[in-house]
Amino acid sequence: MGRLTTGVLAGAAAVLAVAAAVQPVQASQVSRTAGAAQERPPLPDTTDAAFNDECLAVHNSYRARHGARPLVLDRAAVAHAVRRAQLASTRDGLDLPPGSEDFGENRYWAPSYEEMPRSCEEAVRYWYKTRFSGGYDWNKPGFSPRTGSFTQLVWKSSSTLGCGRAAGRPVGAESYQTYIICSYGPPGNVVGGFRENVGAPVGEG
Repeated sequence: MGRLTTGVLAGAAAVLAVAAAVQPVQASQVSRTAGAAQERPPLPDTTDAAFNDECLAVHNSYRARHGARPLVLDRAAVAHAVRRAQLASTRDGLDLPPGSEDFGENRYWAPSYEEMPRSCEEAVRYWYKTRFSGGYDWNKPGFSPRTGSFTQLVWKSSSTLGCGRAAGRPVGAESYQTYIICSYGPPGNVVGGFRENVGAPVGEG
């Protein structure tokens, strides 16, 4: 799994946010790695239609900046993402076992002192900003664990999307925690496909 990237989000209280993306794959198969054992009960599922509508709108806004066609919501992708978000919430951080080979994946985790789930807009914005923090280079297209969230977000060959969110206060935890997973079909970050699938920003510079 890709190395985690960390950063601080501004807000009423400073919030540590963590993002991760699945590493590049040969052909169309997602890389498989072992994850940690389940440690606690899953947090409540806070996914609803409004949440996925927000996810879709924000994704497509960023994709348009890079010449990528809009994604469409897919029930199977949503169901997969919900299961993955529930699983993610059983452990600290984003160390997950591999999911379905049918989907690419972006992951987001953020604790907060406010008893309210983080929005999908916050997660997608965080993934997109790895373009800058990780320094994606269009002259040398390829995968980096520091920019993998961004490249999956704008991957041109991905056409469907589904997102899940689990949020709550784990037993014994000091903070309220939000886990957001988005699943993409077909998966992005495919070895050899970065030049044609990660478009340079339109109208910049």
